[in-house]
Amino acid sequence: MKEILVKDVMIPISSYVTVKPENHLPGVLRAIEKKRQSESGHAHRDAIVIDQEGRFVGKVTMIDIFRALDRGFRKIKTERGEKFLTDGFVQKAVRELNLWMDPVETVCQRGSNVTVADAMHKPESSEFIQESDTLEKALSLYVMGVHQPLIVKNGEEVTGVLRFGDLFEIVRERLLKCDLT
Repeated sequence: MKEILVKDVMIPISSYVTVKPENHLPGVLRAIEKKRQSESGHAHRDAIVIDQEGRFVGKVTMIDIFRALDRGFRKIKTERGEKFLTDGFVQKAVRELNLWMDPVETVCQRGSNVTVADAMHKPESSEFIQESDTLEKALSLYVMGVHQPLIVKNGEEVTGVLRFGDLFEIVRERLLKCDLT
């Protein structure tokens, strides 16, 4: 894995689904669906958020959309690396915050009013990786729990996205070539 660089696997920003902070969630989902229908391979399930000048400002992932659809999730604050998602904690949060208790129609109506700015995730420094880094480093970041996808940079400029699924495909292909008998 040391011989493969991030830039060899990443998806360039120009090929990725991009949205603006003022867009609403249905627009994001339509853009993702349009991209999925126009390409083969791994379907995009998230989008990169860019400002009016085309600069990277964040990302909207499946988790971000789920969190935005139920405001109760905003009340749950966690510190990175803190593990407390026991079954008891989750059930208590669901009961106390009435998470996902609204009818589907209410969620649909709420979703149409949520903007990208409300839902997007602004990556922490650990969620960025350089084009010149190895896939070994990317794999380590994912296994340690980084919020997907990794944002790829060349110096300070954001140039692409490295998805967990694409990295897994490289590892899977390598393992299938091994004589494991």
